[in-house]
Amino acid sequence: MKNKIPWWNKLGKPQYGGEMVLRIDRNLSNFDPYYEAVLTQIFWTWMESLAKDDWTLDPATFDYKILFRHNQYRKGYLAENWKFTNPSTFVVHLRKGIHWQDVPPVNGREFTAYDVAYHYHRLWGLGSDLTPSPDHAKVPAYRNLLSVTATDRYTAVFKWKTPNPELIMMSLLAPNPAQVFEAREAVEEWGDLSDWHHAIGTGPFIFERFCFRQFGNSDQES
Repeated sequence: MKNKIPWWNKLGKPQYGGEMVLRIDRNLSNFDPYYEAVLTQIFWTWMESLAKDDWTLDPATFDYKILFRHNQYRKGYLAENWKFTNPSTFVVHLRKGIHWQDVPPVNGREFTAYDVAYHYHRLWGLGSDLTPSPDHAKVPAYRNLLSVTATDRYTAVFKWKTPNPELIMMSLLAPNPAQVFEAREAVEEWGDLSDWHHAIGTGPFIFERFCFRQFGNSDQES
């Protein structure tokens, strides 16, 4: 069987470099996924999610111009794979060797399923002593989320009241700020991550090491 020719070959030779400009229709006032959905366009630069859009997909098949993503157009990112053990139990297996940014207080430790469980407990309570987010509590789909448990370092188990695999996958794999992960140590150190200096994730950009500009002003740390 011959190798399939990538669809992007028809666009010609890639041109490297240049600049990409994003217009954001919200005030850049917060860097913590605990709060209302803001910064949706730039959360992904320093935080990551279980799944990601499949950018190897030919735009003629699906062009990602709408927020809705069918589950077949999402692929694993922090998650290596996932499965349903029954219609209301979703099991996620994480990739091994993913690390938080080498920034205090996390200092580059490995990202684990315990981080996944902490995030969902922080946003929705789920019987823990953490105060759920009043913003995310408004989302109807998550009212059916019963528990998130780390059964080992790389396995997170989600249990739901309603046995609806399609809705569960859409809720957990959707491209929104509820699905990016913050470091527990950072929250415990500063209370929350509202200040951009405290933005720590597993993603490629480290906020303390570049200049953040808003409305023509700049703030820079060396």
